[in-house]
Amino acid sequence: MTKKIKQNLSNELPIVVTTAATAAEAPTASEQQLTVDLELISLLRENADILLRHPELLAVLEVPHQSGQAVSLIERQVSVLRQQRQAQDKRLRELMNVARDNQRLAQSRHGLALSLLAAHDLDDVISAVLDMLSNELAADYAVIKLFSDDKNRIEQSSGLFVDASDAALTLFKTMLEQKNTICGKAITEQKVFLFEENAGNIKSLAVIPLVAGANLGLIGLGANDVERFKSSMGTDFLSQIGELISASLAVHMEM
Repeated sequence: MTKKIKQNLSNELPIVVTTAATAAEAPTASEQQLTVDLELISLLRENADILLRHPELLAVLEVPHQSGQAVSLIERQVSVLRQQRQAQDKRLRELMNVARDNQRLAQSRHGLALSLLAAHDLDDVISAVLDMLSNELAADYAVIKLFSDDKNRIEQSSGLFVDASDAALTLFKTMLEQKNTICGKAITEQKVFLFEENAGNIKSLAVIPLVAGANLGLIGLGANDVERFKSSMGTDFLSQIGELISASLAVHMEM
């Protein structure tokens, strides 16, 4: 009897231990699938030419499509390559448009520089600047405000010259001090100062400070479209033409 009990224990104990270990360590179905997937991925990476060596696989491999229908691997590859090609074509067109815009702006800047060099007086400078701003920058409104201490000059050309001590200029103090061109929206007082009776029509604007040793004035560009002059747009071109105009004004305003 004793011997038989021992025999049963010896036979049963391994079973009990094995069953407990199996219950604790048995992988789930998802874990098993993940293990298989990782092994397959590793094998495919190590044998990237498998489809060249076994082209018959192309006829049986299928990849689910967004439409819900199954397509062959080669059809899926063609679809992916077509999408990549379309994305590249779109990016290339965008770059070409940027290049054309940059070329146009460079030509505009060059033309303005020639016009300013050929200017005989302040009127020629103002005329060249307003013509360029209106035609090349698609601005609905373009104004120039020049600062002066000459009361007679201000009275004779009140639309062009403003009193250099005008309290309204504090609205542009930071911009003038830092020589920063700004784009986007503006407070009502700034729009009224620059565009006067047209201020209510301005949905977006660009303001270019004119500084050449001293604060000479401001250029205001206004648009009916809120998207025309956005705060996120680059201001390099506007700043550069501002420097050209400032240099020319510094000469002719002294005459």
